[in-house]
Amino acid sequence: MATPVNNSASPLNEKTRWFPLFQELMDYVDQHPDINIQEDMVSIPRAKQPDFYELFDAVRDAYIAEKFSGILGEADILSKSYVKVEQEFIKGLGIENIYMPNELKRFLHEPLDQLRREIFDPLFDLICGKADREKFISDTSLILNQAFRQLCKDGYKKWVTLSLLKQFGPEQLYCVPLKRLGSKQVIKHSVMAKESLPAPVKTNDLYFEVGHRQSLVVPDAIIYSGRLNKYVSFRTNFTSALWKNSNNYSPRREWYTIQSLVEKYGTITIRPDLLIYIGDRLEDVSLVADNESICRPDLIIGCVYDLNSNGDQLMDKIIEIKSTSQVLNPTNGSYIISRQKISGCASENTETGVNFLEADLEEEKLDVIVGTIKM
Repeated sequence: MATPVNNSASPLNEKTRWFPLFQELMDYVDQHPDINIQEDMVSIPRAKQPDFYELFDAVRDAYIAEKFSGILGEADILSKSYVKVEQEFIKGLGIENIYMPNELKRFLHEPLDQLRREIFDPLFDLICGKADREKFISDTSLILNQAFRQLCKDGYKKWVTLSLLKQFGPEQLYCVPLKRLGSKQVIKHSVMAKESLPAPVKTNDLYFEVGHRQSLVVPDAIIYSGRLNKYVSFRTNFTSALWKNSNNYSPRREWYTIQSLVEKYGTITIRPDLLIYIGDRLEDVSLVADNESICRPDLIIGCVYDLNSNGDQLMDKIIEIKSTSQVLNPTNGSYIISRQKISGCASENTETGVNFLEADLEEEKLDVIVGTIKM
């Protein structure tokens, strides 16, 4: 049985809406001795689970709505903007599924559903007496704010990517069907191994950085742009490839050997938010990198959701994009796309040639990027 929480010593005695619901939950637990909630064990009979979790969820929802209404409101704004773009993108291309990490997908579609999951364990700690009310509020404040910042940061990248791709006038979606590697292949792979690059195929599924290692680094997806009459591929979450491409590299692209880049720049880290490639043929934009070479991109995009008060996040992004641009030298330049207004001094002091675009959540502002592309 749950240990009652002693709040008599807590300084937090203000009237709340969520705490009476918590007390109702505790009363339910106390009235059912077969419910056993302790620090190292949780046992809730199947028949009691629907009623228990209905109260449990009501506590979490009320707590977030009361204590974190600000971040919940901001998350809803991002969610509505993303879902609008996603639905238009899906409708335009007949897409059946868009895959991304589950946590991010829930956050972008139902922010409260994901945020409530972040405080699942802390609420059980409060029920069993491992945490008192003050510690629960302190712990969940840290957890929710950290999760919110990361999810908004990642969610804004998804909004930017889909919104930007819409500006190209997509008419068809393609993917490069690489085989999924097993864990043994990833762990025990030989650096001399080679992989044949498959030809792109039409698809109704879009994969947004699903988190597994690949033998070759290929685009998340390729679209045919009716606006440019060319193929456009994009890659998020760039990572190193495991193997070498056994096919010929496209002779219509410029390729850098990783060894030559290391010799010129030293140890390098390439982590742009988005790489974009544009070409006349599918095979020209179907490979980003293998373990020996990387293709020169047409565009490099960095995204900034939250410009904190001291400007650290913006300056970190500027350094990141400047470094990647110096190494990869994109043919149509680099952009930093911001959710908020960028101060003049920040852009004036960069001396990088990086373009700044204050897009907020207005997708039409991204059209300037496509409009300046030169092929």
